[in-house]
Amino acid sequence: MTDPKLDLLIDRPTESVPEMVVRRIRQAIAAGLLPPGRQLTERELVELTGVSRTSVREAMRHLQTLGLVEPSPSRGVRVARLGSDEVREIYEVRDALEPAAAELFVLRATDEEVAELVEKVQPRPSGDSRLQAIYEFDELLLAGARNSLLKSMLEPLHTRIHALRSLSVTIPGRHEASRQEYLDLAEAIASRSPERAAEAAHRHVRAAAKAALEAVEILEKQQPSK
Repeated sequence: MTDPKLDLLIDRPTESVPEMVVRRIRQAIAAGLLPPGRQLTERELVELTGVSRTSVREAMRHLQTLGLVEPSPSRGVRVARLGSDEVREIYEVRDALEPAAAELFVLRATDEEVAELVEKVQPRPSGDSRLQAIYEFDELLLAGARNSLLKSMLEPLHTRIHALRSLSVTIPGRHEASRQEYLDLAEAIASRSPERAAEAAHRHVRAAAKAALEAVEILEKQQPSK
């Protein structure tokens, strides 16, 4: 008979090792630390992450499925490069899904989550901290929408979009326009209007798509070979 005082149960981690590797690499891609075209060798990733080759290989397979890395012409894989067609497709899907996430957030998020979301769009002292705040804004939006399927579809898109943001904000006027779009979206969410939130999300995504397409042309000039 089991002794009730003897509790040796070990809690299972919320993530497996490969899942943790995927999350770390996704964050690095989103932050621009691993730019499009960056070579990723198995040896380097083992050294950087401190995990086994088996875990790295499993993580790379998952990242390829998400479209975040692709086979390299030389060896291993590289961070996926986005051409105009890929960017257009990403934003078409984002325009279909993100307004739904905004609506669901309005309907399901707590007052505390709304306040936290609004805080993320307040003026930042530097561009880098603002990009991080936008990344966190998107995470909060998906968490508060409380739809795991929607989250699984939008998260990979957001990672690829964040990788382009540091470039797209160099488009004249885009930085200021994007800031206002996020303020409008946060205001609509704070007013608890699903319709206004969805429309604000639509306006933002469409404007962001235009800037991203301009930005990817710059990227293609910098990295002309596929």
